[in-house]
Amino acid sequence: MEAMFPIGKDKVMGENPKKPGAPHNVRLYSIASTRYGDSFDGKTASLCVRRAVYYDPETGKEDSSKNGVCSNYLCNSKPGDKIQLTGPSGKVMLLPEDDPNATHIMIATGTGVAPFRAYLRRMFMESVPKRFGGLAWLFLGVANADNLLYDDEFSNYIREYPNQFRYDKALSREHKNTKGGKMYVQDKIEEYSDEVFKLLDGGAHIYFCGLKGMMPGIQETLKRVAEQRGEDWDEKLKQLKKNKQWHVEVY
Repeated sequence: MEAMFPIGKDKVMGENPKKPGAPHNVRLYSIASTRYGDSFDGKTASLCVRRAVYYDPETGKEDSSKNGVCSNYLCNSKPGDKIQLTGPSGKVMLLPEDDPNATHIMIATGTGVAPFRAYLRRMFMESVPKRFGGLAWLFLGVANADNLLYDDEFSNYIREYPNQFRYDKALSREHKNTKGGKMYVQDKIEEYSDEVFKLLDGGAHIYFCGLKGMMPGIQETLKRVAEQRGEDWDEKLKQLKKNKQWHVEVY
């Protein structure tokens, strides 16, 4: 699920440059908490926001004249500030409610971990009518250990639910893949490709969330693995989508 921010016109945000006099367009952010919120009061929602900055391609230095409009607005806001919010929106990243014992393979880069943090809180922290009895497997790709979000929470799930939660990290600036190059999330998936494909064949749901740029590399890896297994990836993907096992939310 995503929260929508119809950011209004004010001294910080300014006007929509493409529509003089009008507010900026809606911005979407994945919600990192369940309906109960981090305080379990049903009145809070958590977002995972990274400040968007831009760099001059010639100098390589930060271009202070260009900043992410909504991300900087949110990061600069202070406790007590009022922010216009609507939503939630979207049905792609919803957990299926018919099978509490399903397997969920979650693949994220950076702040794309937000919805999966919410899933895991739902599965392991909250008292719900149908207790989760399946397997949750998170693959998280970031640059280095300092960029790992909610790592303490995820590590705690490993200790408390070792038979139900798996957590694999790909740190591109710290880890090496089998070929000696940088370790990206698709490389980590490839390490466990036999298990991943078997789980998908058994009905597992697979989710992807992060920057759009994550998907080509992942798709190429899955296609290569499928071919090595003697499978037609295009046909397999078509079947996964038909079975509603394939969930993608990228930005």
